[in-house]
Amino acid sequence: MDARIFTMAAGVSAVMGIPVLYIYKKVDLSKHWVKYVFLTLICMISAVIAAFLSFHAVLIYVLPLLLAVQYRERMTLWITYVVNDVTMAVSMVTGFYHGICDLNMLLGSNHSRDWYMEQWMAGTLQFGIEPDPVFVILFYGALPRAVILLIFTIILRYISITSHEDAQRIADLTYRKETDLGTHVYNKNKYEEMINDYYPQVDRLAAIFWDVNNLKCVNDKYGHAVGDVLIQTLSSVLYELSTDRRKVYRIGGDEFVMLIENPVEAEIQSMIESVNAALQEKDGRGEIPISSAVGWAEGCGMDIRKIVNEADAKMYENKKREKEGRR
Repeated sequence: MDARIFTMAAGVSAVMGIPVLYIYKKVDLSKHWVKYVFLTLICMISAVIAAFLSFHAVLIYVLPLLLAVQYRERMTLWITYVVNDVTMAVSMVTGFYHGICDLNMLLGSNHSRDWYMEQWMAGTLQFGIEPDPVFVILFYGALPRAVILLIFTIILRYISITSHEDAQRIADLTYRKETDLGTHVYNKNKYEEMINDYYPQVDRLAAIFWDVNNLKCVNDKYGHAVGDVLIQTLSSVLYELSTDRRKVYRIGGDEFVMLIENPVEAEIQSMIESVNAALQEKDGRGEIPISSAVGWAEGCGMDIRKIVNEADAKMYENKKREKEGRR
């Protein structure tokens, strides 16, 4: 391979890569126009490399398509395919005149077109030169490659759709496996998984237990549908307070636990007060009174089960005191 031409291909591609790096580092990548500018620059870089290196870089035309399919948008992929075809045609014509000639693949040399022209003019070469090279390049070179890229684009599109559907199906199954569908908080399966595998690794941990008061009486008097409303009311309040660091689990019929990773000062009391205030506000709107017993505990993550049991015990003590107070 001609070292000068190779250096030129690498140098021009590196210069054209500067805008790509600038967009990646400085521009908000969520903007709609970014992906099209980014992919167009990638197509141009691929074309420059292919123009100078000719048959040595045929597969580089696939690179923009592989990048475009990551966006999982049909229009983005097809626009990239069209831009790729245009830059490929320009690249092949440019490469014929200024890059490494395709004849090198047959003759085992590393010359450019000018060298072959000189040899032909001097009578050294014993074969003829195509009088209309641009037509031949576009019809016999660019068009077949465009068809191949079209087939490749269709395959990529099919793979993208299939993988996206598979990802959605897996996400849905995971959600159903980990989430209590009636309250939309994590279920007991997720709870057991986390206290076995995750929470023992956490430095500090707090557990807060909540239990709906008088649920049995409500179920007996008004029916289970009304009791479910009370459970969903409490769960909705807890769900709104949950974060990545504060996760809520439904571990029983009307029992919920919030596990807080590395709680900050007064965070536990703040959570309890927020839940009580929200329930009091909702209590004033409905005909059925709603309240909850609560208990909490705090300690090291490795003592997760001890912390949970202590919080559970305090919650039942709180429930017992409220019942005795009403008597």
